[in-house]
Amino acid sequence: RVFSASRRRSSLVNTRRIVVLRAMALASTSSARLPPLQPPHLSEAQQELFDDIVSTRAGVVGKEALFDEQGGLRGPWNAEVASPHLGKHLERLASAVRHQNSLEPRLYEVAILVVGVHWRAQFEWYAHERLARKAGIAEAAFPLIKAGAPAERLRGVLKPDEAAVYSLALELMRTKRVSAPTYAATKVALGGDDRRMADLCMTMGCTAHTPRLIN
Repeated sequence: RVFSASRRRSSLVNTRRIVVLRAMALASTSSARLPPLQPPHLSEAQQELFDDIVSTRAGVVGKEALFDEQGGLRGPWNAEVASPHLGKHLERLASAVRHQNSLEPRLYEVAILVVGVHWRAQFEWYAHERLARKAGIAEAAFPLIKAGAPAERLRGVLKPDEAAVYSLALELMRTKRVSAPTYAATKVALGGDDRRMADLCMTMGCTAHTPRLIN
């Protein structure tokens, strides 16, 4: 039985490794539509943004997710460096989502995962699954979120406020609208706080730029 459990854990690790490699390959393929931008072949503005991304992101997503095999930036970051005057503002917004959000990480990470699933953004799922797990999201929730399960199937798996966030995010992605009952229920779950509702929607808006850059 011990041997069997060990094999199951090994299989799970290998499966996750394959998913990671596929996500990184997709991110690198998308980035290949732009030349890989890295020192010393950067303008002053590009170098400044490159350095800022490395200093702020490496500790969040990890160097393996941040850099490709040639030392270029993966995911949306290479595109941001290509246009540093706009890219720096996307980075500032993303930083504000992480550090100035009135929502706890466990709540905004649920919303981010829903957006990633909607856009079939494997790189975004890879980057944020680990962050959501670290924030305290129940392990049983991940396969359901990834499958786009109906909101009622997440009740009892996610905490009530997390389930409310999931319900609103899923409805918005699928219907491009949020109904009055869903909005009201989510607002109650978030303590009746208008700022938290605004931050939830702005988090999803910010998150949607990533798959649009790399898909």
